[in-house]
Amino acid sequence: MAEHELLADVPPVRVPHSDALLHPIRNHFGVRSFGINAYVARHAGDRIVGEHDHADPDDEKHEELYFVHTGSARFVVDGEVIDAPAGTWVSVADVRSRRSATALEAGTTVIVIGAEPGAAYEISGAERDELAEAGVAIRPS
Repeated sequence: MAEHELLADVPPVRVPHSDALLHPIRNHFGVRSFGINAYVARHAGDRIVGEHDHADPDDEKHEELYFVHTGSARFVVDGEVIDAPAGTWVSVADVRSRRSATALEAGTTVIVIGAEPGAAYEISGAERDELAEAGVAIRPS
């Protein structure tokens, strides 16, 4: 059986590393093979994706794919500035790459998809921390 809902039906939560609201899609649907979440900026200038990489040897090694669903965002990947209007995909496969994104318009929505190549999926430490801080029960992976 397929499930379907609007993004607005996935209750948003506030998270510490972002000015945007997190819609915890992976957790909401119980996705177990990859991470997928959406961040929605309330204002232009909101941080959607906090600056980070996945190079820590004690952390997950996620490749990440970002999709700008609505609005527009400015990504910075290893110092390269990428202005991304709605419909743009930004792929960051190198776990060592530093990346971040800022909304250029209010209501900008960025969908983030990630997983570690060749490894069984586990919920990332960042997602686990975000959901715990927001008081959201974590569905098992």
